[in-house]
Amino acid sequence: MKKYELGMVCGRFTHIHKGHQLIIDKSIELCKKTLVLVGSSQESKTLRNPFSADLRIELIKKVYNTPEVEIEKLVDMTNEFDVTAKWGQYVIDKTIEYEGRFADLIVSGNDEIRKDWFSEEQMRGVDELLVDRNEINISATELRGYILLNDKESWSKFVPEQIIEDFEKIRKELLEVPVYQKILEEIGQDKTIENYKKIYEKYEKEDKKQKIENIKKS
Repeated sequence: MKKYELGMVCGRFTHIHKGHQLIIDKSIELCKKTLVLVGSSQESKTLRNPFSADLRIELIKKVYNTPEVEIEKLVDMTNEFDVTAKWGQYVIDKTIEYEGRFADLIVSGNDEIRKDWFSEEQMRGVDELLVDRNEINISATELRGYILLNDKESWSKFVPEQIIEDFEKIRKELLEVPVYQKILEEIGQDKTIENYKKIYEKYEKEDKKQKIENIKKS
């Protein structure tokens, strides 16, 4: 007998890895149904969201091809850093649109507390579970580095086995993104994950600055 009717997991999933899998598996364990919201679904071919929402969802479905898991798109209000008081209500409204009700349980990584999105009143009757991802020390950013460097062996250690066969397909989409073409050029002969991270961090700082400015203008 599962404790909850509906669990909700929200993330960008660019792309799904074993850390995400831990979170979704925990929701499946506790909930009769799990809604996976794929955020920033309007965005692709950018630094932090290089993959289309369709590809991200396709990869998740390869791992979770079950009626217990529903996967839906979640468009940002402005961009991924626009998490204002309105954002929590927006997530609630979208969940109700898809499921006819809000979740009983929100499941997220211990580095991504979701209850801060919602007021105390909105969280009444809703539990939150934080899943410790420290046992799988990986990020989607690092995985994209392995893809860019064509290091399938390192990449494969951190992704669900169901998507390993899609490495070339994923890499092809990443290499079509102009900013990743620039990063690859800057990497040059020093094809190490450490060099990639250093270069990526420079681009990420500028990306975040620009997105926050766009929020202020909107």
